[in-house]
Amino acid sequence: MTLVMSASGILPIIICHLLVAGMTGFRFIELAWYLPLLPVLVAVNWFLAGFVLIPIKELLDSTTKLAHADIRQRLDISPNELNETSEVRKAFNRLLNRLEESLNIQCQFVADASHELRTPLTSIQGYTKLLQRRGTGIDPQLLSEALQTISDESGRLIRLVSDLLQLARADAGQQVLAQIEVVDMRTVVASVEDTVSVIAPEQIETRFVIPQQPIWVYADADRLKQVLLNLTNNAIKATQAGGKVTVTLRSSSTDAIIRVMDTGIGIAPADQQRIFDRFFRIERSRTRSRLYGGGTGLGLAIALTIIKAHRGGIDLESELNKGSTFTVKIPLATSDQIAKKLEAMQQAEEINKISIGALNDMKEADGNIRSREVTANSES
Repeated sequence: MTLVMSASGILPIIICHLLVAGMTGFRFIELAWYLPLLPVLVAVNWFLAGFVLIPIKELLDSTTKLAHADIRQRLDISPNELNETSEVRKAFNRLLNRLEESLNIQCQFVADASHELRTPLTSIQGYTKLLQRRGTGIDPQLLSEALQTISDESGRLIRLVSDLLQLARADAGQQVLAQIEVVDMRTVVASVEDTVSVIAPEQIETRFVIPQQPIWVYADADRLKQVLLNLTNNAIKATQAGGKVTVTLRSSSTDAIIRVMDTGIGIAPADQQRIFDRFFRIERSRTRSRLYGGGTGLGLAIALTIIKAHRGGIDLESELNKGSTFTVKIPLATSDQIAKKLEAMQQAEEINKISIGALNDMKEADGNIRSREVTANSES
C-alpha cells in the first residue's frame, strides 16, 4: 500500500514535467539533473504514505485482535486520533453494539424457548410415569385427570412450536402473510365477535361496535383475525367477573382503526415497555392463574409482527386497576384496489344469479318430465 501511494505521488510529477518539456523542446541531457531528485521524491512520498497509513494499520490490528476476542470488547478511541479513523472506530463499535444486542436476544430467546418447552414435557413425562407405575389398577378419576393434563400440555406444546415456527419464518425474512386481498374489516371483526361470543365467560360483558359503512383494507383476513382474537382473548383473561371488554372499529382518512378495551387489572408502566417482547408475561401471569391463562408469551410478539407486515402499528394505553386499550391501525386500501374488488364482487354476483337461474330451470324441467311420466303411467 505504501509503495502504491508513493508511486501515485511521483508519477504525476514526472509526467507533467515531460509534457512541459515536450511542448517547449528539450534535450534529454538537460533533464539529467532530475535523476538525483527521484530518490528524494521516492523517500519523501514513502515517508508521507507510511505516516498516513499508520492509523489505518493500527485500526486493522485492533479489529483483527477483536475478531478473536470477546464480542463485548470495543475499539479504543483516542482523542488525538485523526477524525476519519476515529469515525471508522465509532461506526465499528456501533456495529458491535448491534451484534451484541442481537446475540443477547437470540441467547435469551433460546433460553426462554427451552424453559417453555421443558415445562409441558415435564408434566407429560410425570403423568406418563405415574400411569406406568399404577398400571391397570389406577383409580378412574386419577386416570381421567392424568389424561386431561397430558392432552392440555400436548396442545400447549403444539401451540408453542407453531408460534415459534411463525416467528422463525418472520426472522428469516419469509412471507408472514399468506393471502392478501381487499377485505372489509367489518367482516373480520364480525368473525371475531362470533368466536368471542362462544369462548367469553358469562360474567364478563363483551361488546362489539361495527359501523354500517364498509372499511376496505388490503390485507390477510385470517392473520388479522388471529391478531384481534389474541388481543380480545387477552382482554377477557385480564378482566375480572363483572367487567367489560369492548371492541370498536372505525376509519380515519388513511387507516382502519380497531380498539380493544377492557376494564381489567391494567399493566404497569414498566411492563408496558416489554409487553411485545417474546416470552414476556407480567409477573402475575407466571402463576398461570385464570387472569392470564397458560399462554406461550408469544401472542403479542406475533401480533406485532403481523401488523408490521401490513405496514400498520399497535399502540397500548393502560392504567393499573382501570384497564387497558390496544389500538391497531391498518392502512386503508387504495381507490383502485377497492374498484377492482367491487367489480369482482359484481361479476361473482352475476355469475351466481346465472347459476341459480340455470339450476331453477333444470329443476323445473325435471319436474315437468316427472309430471309427464306420472300422467303417462296413469293413462296406461
